Amino acid sequence: MRLTLVNRNTVFMKTAILSDIHSNATALLAVLRNIESSGVDSIISLGDNIGYGPEPEKVINIIRAKEIPSVTGNHELGVIQPGFLAIFNPVARTSIEMTIDLLSDDSKRHLKSFSNTIVQDDCRFVHGFPPESPTKYLFEVSNEEIKQTLASMNERFCFIGHTHDLEIITLEADKDMLSRKPLKKGSLTLDPANKYLINAGSVGQPRDGNNQAKYIIWDSSACELTVKFVSYNISDTVKKIYKAGLPEQHALRLM
Repeated sequence: MRLTLVNRNTVFMKTAILSDIHSNATALLAVLRNIESSGVDSIISLGDNIGYGPEPEKVINIIRAKEIPSVTGNHELGVIQPGFLAIFNPVARTSIEMTIDLLSDDSKRHLKSFSNTIVQDDCRFVHGFPPESPTKYLFEVSNEEIKQTLASMNERFCFIGHTHDLEIITLEADKDMLSRKPLKKGSLTLDPANKYLINAGSVGQPRDGNNQAKYIIWDSSACELTVKFVSYNISDTVKKIYKAGLPEQHALRLM
């Protein structure tokens, strides 16, 4: 499947949104097979394509071959700007240092081509928190700050990752009220009068109690959000994590 590159003036009807692949090529390939039957016009990655998992080079090669645009995640920052390694806990830092050794120079250059945000079709895409932070976690932000950020944002829909946990936050226009709830598998029609902050979960290392790969399809014409759960060969990834000598924690989180 060949994809169209994204720019601000391109309008897509259906976009598959992936986040936090984390070097899990087995999960990524399963998700891409699922996407092929979904009739999407484009795919966007919300960053953290690398880190934790055993196949960063393969994941980047797939992303490049499929021409999938990506924003910068904090794990990409850890590779392309070594000074950012200090913000990671010791286990994650070890993983990123090993990831650096597993990536080709060409792939590292590709990571540097990512931007902190992508904007298309009344949507903003960022890894951590809008308008363009790759490092700020949603759980670090107060509801009041979320409310102010959404209110000031030009776009009505913002998609984020970083926490590996599916969630939708709504700023209701008529009530000036913020509501939060977890995202479940299936489809949900959104009110275009409101503004939304949508966490797309994780392809490669979900942390919502279900170890299937997660991704989202956004249908802008129907204003419909569809959350997909995809089964894949988790034991294959686990074996590769152990074989690569990566921290055991990354394998245990998948099981």
